[in-house]
Amino acid sequence: MEQFTRKPRAFNKDLKYISCGVCKRAVEEVWSIAEHMREVAPYHKVGEDEFNELTLNICDPDTDEGEWVSMQDIIQSKKGASVKLKQEEYMGECRRECRTIEKACAAVFDEYREDLAELLWKNEPKTLEKMASRVCTKWASVCPAKDVPKTYERVDEWWMPMDEESFKMREMEKTMNQLSQKNGKQPVKFVDPMGGMFGGSDGWDEEDEEGGWQDPMARMMESMGDLGDMEGAVPGGDDEL
Repeated sequence: MEQFTRKPRAFNKDLKYISCGVCKRAVEEVWSIAEHMREVAPYHKVGEDEFNELTLNICDPDTDEGEWVSMQDIIQSKKGASVKLKQEEYMGECRRECRTIEKACAAVFDEYREDLAELLWKNEPKTLEKMASRVCTKWASVCPAKDVPKTYERVDEWWMPMDEESFKMREMEKTMNQLSQKNGKQPVKFVDPMGGMFGGSDGWDEEDEEGGWQDPMARMMESMGDLGDMEGAVPGGDDEL
């Protein structure tokens, strides 16, 4: 049962190369949500506690505030190239890359969450660029981004869009957990067979990634390609032509 419920592990080797990009993207999302909160709040005033909740949830892809995490793909064009985030159009299944972004984000916000909430409450600084510089460069020191060694080639993972059933299950789980939190109960976690199959669990998320891990989705697609080659093959090969 554990293979269907535990979170996939992060690609730890990617963390130092994506931390700057993740921090800037998270601050951008915080800024956007905070502006909307002020627009709809009475007298355009938002309490510091509400901003604390925003900064608490911004890195969690299982919350509304953290949905942006599951819409990112980690890409590297070639060996030694920079490792970047690519914004996808839809929410995706939160597999290893998603959890890597979550971990990079939490490394910054767990330490500076209250400080950022105070800035938002004071409505300082006045521009997104200055806030990103304050958080990502001055406080967390994750920017500028670390140089990628010429020999570094990351382990890639297929980005999988979230299907309708997975989205419904996510929303139901989120609602139940909000009620559980209010009533002091333990959070729930629905069993998702697809999560166990493609989420990076059940032996597919080894820490030793040097030739020892392959994305199960990529493995499946390669197998399908091999089957296609077999279907198009002529029995007996060249000898029978």
